[in-house]
Formats: sequence, structure tokens, C-alpha cells
Amino acid sequence: MEHIIISAFGPDEPGIVSNLSGVITNSGANIKESRMIKLGTDFTIMILISISENNSKSLEAALKKIDYLIIHTKKTFLQKLSSKTSEYVLNLSGADNEGLVHNITENISKKGINIEEMGTKIENAPMSGTILFNMNACLSHPNLDLNHFQNEMTILADKLNVEIVVTSKR
Repeated sequence: MEHIIISAFGPDEPGIVSNLSGVITNSGANIKESRMIKLGTDFTIMILISISENNSKSLEAALKKIDYLIIHTKKTFLQKLSSKTSEYVLNLSGADNEGLVHNITENISKKGINIEEMGTKIENAPMSGTILFNMNACLSHPNLDLNHFQNEMTILADKLNVEIVVTSKR
């Protein structure tokens, strides 16, 4: 079996997921993982599929016929986390400041911590209507000192006027 990442985006309208998943199913592929979200007026899709080598060419041809989506495919390999790797969750909330994502991810990267998944959004605070920025990330590292990392994130959070909490995913 081959594993393929399909990324697609286009104008948001009812039926996008149904149509794309139908093409995948009709090509003999199976959806393993997916993330889908509306961003602005577009709908964005990322899907990991498994498919036999014999069917991958017909899938590629069928995907090219979907003219209302921009679609890219890439072969990949499945990878399991090492039993020595621990997972963590980072939650950030606070004032929406330019460069927050870069400041946090640069700090994480310098420590050799891998971002497994990340999402951000802005929303209005319940009482004041102030715009708040929220970021949630799943992280992995083989031997992270969680207390030390949380202390470093707290110092950075104070500089950026946000709150950051890091917990073990267990």
C-alpha cells in the first residue's frame, strides 16, 4: 500500500467533502487521517490516504477532474512515535499581537521540540469584546524537562502579554 497526502482548497460550498471523499473511495483508497477547515471564504482540506499502487494512477486522474479545487498530492510514509518520545500540549491565549506564532515556534524549534499539530484562531473576549488570540499545539520530544520548559514559556509569555500552559499529553 502507498500512503498519499492530498491537500485541496477552493471556494467554500456544500458538498466539497462529499465529492472529494467520493472520488477517494471510488478509487479504492481509504482515508486514514484528515483535517478540514474554512479559512476566509475558502475551504481547506488535508487528507492522508492509503491506496494500492495499482489504483494510485486512477486516483490522480480522477482528482484532476475536480476543477473547482486546487489539489496537490504527495507520497509519504507512516511513522510512529518512538516509545522514548513524550507528547505535550501547549495552550496559548492572550492579546492578538503580530508575530506571536513566529516567536513561540522559533523558541520551540531552538529546543529541538517537534510540532506534531497546531491550530490558531482569534475570537472576541466574552465580556469586553477584545480580540483574543488562541493557539493549541501538540508537541513531541524524547527527553523534555517539562517544568523547565514551562518556566521558559512563562517568561516568554510575560514578554508577549499572553498566557502559556504546557502539559503532558498522557
